[in-house]
Amino acid sequence: TVIYTAIGYLNDAPPEAAAQMLVIYILSPLLWMLVAAGLMRAPGPQRLVDWFAVLTVFACASVALYFYLYFRYGADAVSFFFKGQANINLQGGFAGAIMHVYGSLIFLAGGFFSSPELIRSRLLRMAVLAMIFVCAVTSGRSALILAIPVGWVLGRLLASRTVGFQRSLRSPLTRLVKVGLPMAVGMVAVVILLQTYTSVRLDVIYDSFADKLSSGGGSSRVGMAGSLFQGILDNGGIGAGHGKGVSFVSSAEYPWRYELVWLATIYRVGLLGAAVYAFPFLVYILRVLRLAAARQLPPHHKFLFSAFVAAFIASNTNPYIEAFAFQWMYTIPLVALFVEYPAGVERVPA
Repeated sequence: TVIYTAIGYLNDAPPEAAAQMLVIYILSPLLWMLVAAGLMRAPGPQRLVDWFAVLTVFACASVALYFYLYFRYGADAVSFFFKGQANINLQGGFAGAIMHVYGSLIFLAGGFFSSPELIRSRLLRMAVLAMIFVCAVTSGRSALILAIPVGWVLGRLLASRTVGFQRSLRSPLTRLVKVGLPMAVGMVAVVILLQTYTSVRLDVIYDSFADKLSSGGGSSRVGMAGSLFQGILDNGGIGAGHGKGVSFVSSAEYPWRYELVWLATIYRVGLLGAAVYAFPFLVYILRVLRLAAARQLPPHHKFLFSAFVAAFIASNTNPYIEAFAFQWMYTIPLVALFVEYPAGVERVPA
């Protein structure tokens, strides 16, 4: 990071960019690693998931408060939620808003739709899942909507690989009726309430979501990707340096920052530098898969891994991983696993 920050500075990157990169890539992750290590000692990873459940309620409540204040008192009443002009789009059956909390909800959605059983209270469990679902479909954020099926699929794939899993003697149909039916009924009830008492239309939201996925994130991101690819080729994959941008400008305030973070990383630090940045995440994923293969994956790590994957996918659409307020999503799961399994796969006590 220091080397490529210096390269960028020598190639006329603004001094502000150099300062930001040192904070974003060195100081900020270090602080979050210290925080995460402390959380692993107290309250511990299992208790931390309980905290996440409570925090999810507050996060979803803040979304409801945002919508209420905006329509009741106007944009100025919710200016403290977001730096910039507050806005809610409720036109033509679509729903969307600008809120920082949606980034955190991507992580929480992936985790709790993967491992809802970790919420011991059935009432709280259904409430958390329903609130996340409502926030997702009214957010206008494709990454948040995608986090729900990503978490659910990973949860099902890893369920039989977790510690304490007891294979049921009941038929798959019986298990589906007992476990899946209540969740399906709850989601259908939420959809009916939304369609009945609001202007939100799920078919409109689904069409918008499908269009974004099929188009690679929309015309803006396609143009951004083209410019970054061209920049990578122009530099021979070696890297132009931190703080450097391409012809496509995503942010007038910070023209060197891009939503396609990993593609922008290859442009800035080259293929080798991007591999160095990605290495800790690759090691983490491989360790989780090794634990799962040995059927030694603790339930709370199933939650953290699924949440991490949802957040990691989202990092390819928005620069969450470069923001201090969101780097905990990428730090806590890794630190939690490395603290508990510093040498790789170890036998989990019965």
